[in-house]
Amino acid sequence: MVQDDAASRTQALHDKVLELEAQVAELQLKAACQDVLLQHMEEGFCVLELLEDDNGQVHDYRYILSNEACLRHTAHAKQMGQTARELIPNEVDTWLPRFAEVARSGRALQFEERLAATDRWLSLSVHRLEPASDKRVAVIFTGMPTAQVSVHRLQAINQQLAERVDQADANNKLLGELVDHSLANVFAADCNLRLLAINRTAQETFLRLRGFVPQVGDHIPQLLARQPDIMSQLAPVWPRIVAGEAFVDNIALGPPEALRHYEIRYNPLRDNRLMIQGGYLFAYDITERINEQQRLRKIETALVQSQKMEAVGQLTGGIAHDFNNFLGSILAALESAIQRQDEKRYPEAARLLGAARHDAQRAAAVVQRLLAFARQQVLTPQPVDVHQLLAGMRELIINSLHAGIDFNDQTQPGAWPVRVDLSQLESSLLNLCINARDAMPSGGTLCIGSANQTLTQEHALSLDLPCGDYVRISVSDSGIGMPANVMQRASEPFFTTKPLGQGSGLGLSIVYGFIRQSRGQLQIDSVPGKGTCIDIYLPRDDTQVAVPPALPQPPPPMPARTANLIMLVENQETMRLVISEILQEQGHDVHAFGDGQHAVAALQGGLQPDLLITDSGLPGGLVGQPLGNSLPETTPVVFITGYTSEQPELPTARRFAVLHKPFELAQLSDLVARMLAGTPLSR
Repeated sequence: MVQDDAASRTQALHDKVLELEAQVAELQLKAACQDVLLQHMEEGFCVLELLEDDNGQVHDYRYILSNEACLRHTAHAKQMGQTARELIPNEVDTWLPRFAEVARSGRALQFEERLAATDRWLSLSVHRLEPASDKRVAVIFTGMPTAQVSVHRLQAINQQLAERVDQADANNKLLGELVDHSLANVFAADCNLRLLAINRTAQETFLRLRGFVPQVGDHIPQLLARQPDIMSQLAPVWPRIVAGEAFVDNIALGPPEALRHYEIRYNPLRDNRLMIQGGYLFAYDITERINEQQRLRKIETALVQSQKMEAVGQLTGGIAHDFNNFLGSILAALESAIQRQDEKRYPEAARLLGAARHDAQRAAAVVQRLLAFARQQVLTPQPVDVHQLLAGMRELIINSLHAGIDFNDQTQPGAWPVRVDLSQLESSLLNLCINARDAMPSGGTLCIGSANQTLTQEHALSLDLPCGDYVRISVSDSGIGMPANVMQRASEPFFTTKPLGQGSGLGLSIVYGFIRQSRGQLQIDSVPGKGTCIDIYLPRDDTQVAVPPALPQPPPPMPARTANLIMLVENQETMRLVISEILQEQGHDVHAFGDGQHAVAALQGGLQPDLLITDSGLPGGLVGQPLGNSLPETTPVVFITGYTSEQPELPTARRFAVLHKPFELAQLSDLVARMLAGTPLSR
């Protein structure tokens, strides 16, 4: 039994010895192959051991393995066991930091470096050998003489330059194609306005609109000698461009019936040294954009005007009722005054005439405000006193309300000024009042208030406004209110809860748009069954508000009698009679006519008036030119009109004035005196 165990162990040891001998033979073969490979390879190979000083700092390295190619490339007869400071003491600091970094980090490194000792360029690949604690690196490299490297480098540089030139040519060709096919008209010229470049779009534009094509080298002032509209635009801006300024301008070219609008982007043209050599411009045809903007403005104006007309229609009933009251009191007062005059009770007659005059002034004020409100006009932001505006609107608002609706004015004096279009704000507030009225079919209370308010950061953020000072205008009612889903859509265009034909759905949306354009905000708060409150926030404006014209004053004393010939053309008999009486009372020689045809005949018959007073709405009157053509340009003219926006078209040399109906007799007398005296007029 013991013998069998010994035999088996002996056999196992024998097998192990054979296995180890085979492994040794394999390793010897590999070593021999590696040695042959290392010694016959063209690349240099070496293993370096990094050496540390007493402080643990790497200060040198030792060759512990190298092949024949390594000796050839480095020209060292013996390397094994030697250190770099022994072989290349002046170059150690060039190589050592790189080898040390690879040993420390484990990251392979490829680089090129010149070995000064042999004047050869080496291309090296450095790798760390494990374990890292041995601080060893393997280096594989090739070398060539410096002259040969220079040739190779020049070839590489030439190849790179050729590739760059090809790429630049391709880029320039692509850029040229893009510029040529751009929608913009592109021009470039030198400082003396000689054309350097023009793209295809610009050539086609010139050919289509001007009948010729500019060519590179053309002198632009000579080229455009017969195109003064273009040259007049270019001449003033070119000095700015060659002075280094870049800017954008909009111009219009061509006759009115074929006007084209362009956005021009001007830039100086600089060379590689940033010296200015001329300028270039991109001209974009924006005619369609401008036309579309004009169409939108017309639509917006029409919408605003329709809103005004809708509001005027809502006011008609109240205005008619008030005018019946005015006319009734005026007629009664005049009839009573005539009776008192017949009875020679002159003081009582004068008092009654004064009452009639007062009601006539009130009626005139309502008409003037209604006409001013309804007329079309250009929107012009201006400083507005909200308290003063609401006070002036009081009668219009009250006239718009049904019986059973109380009006509560809670506006506070001392409101900060705001900068808005006065007419549009007035229209917006009246529209809100009409909406509030319609929300109270069974009666209730309409309340208008205004107050100064400084918005905190949190409050302003909730309103989507910058924090700061605002004037808040509130319009509230005690009507039916709105549910949440209706309130969210209330400011949408064309959304309305009114029956078909009773509302366009544009009113509140236009108000909202106007308030937002005025840098403000509109906020709606409504509870079904309790009512609605709409708050308008408008930013404070520190510009001084213009002082409104003063109320009519008692007539001044009659001017001294003069002797001037005045032609009066008025188709309303009563008005013609009253004006004639007043002017004759002042000593003027008045020739009155009921229509323009008889007036023209009188002028052609030799009548030479010092002043013409005419109703501007007469058939054949000055507006129609026949009467005006019969007058010398030195003859002044006073137009009488019942329309607030009417302005006659006259030669600029003629002196004229407009008197709006109804007017005070004192206004007429004062205006006639100033026209005859040549006193300057303010319009």
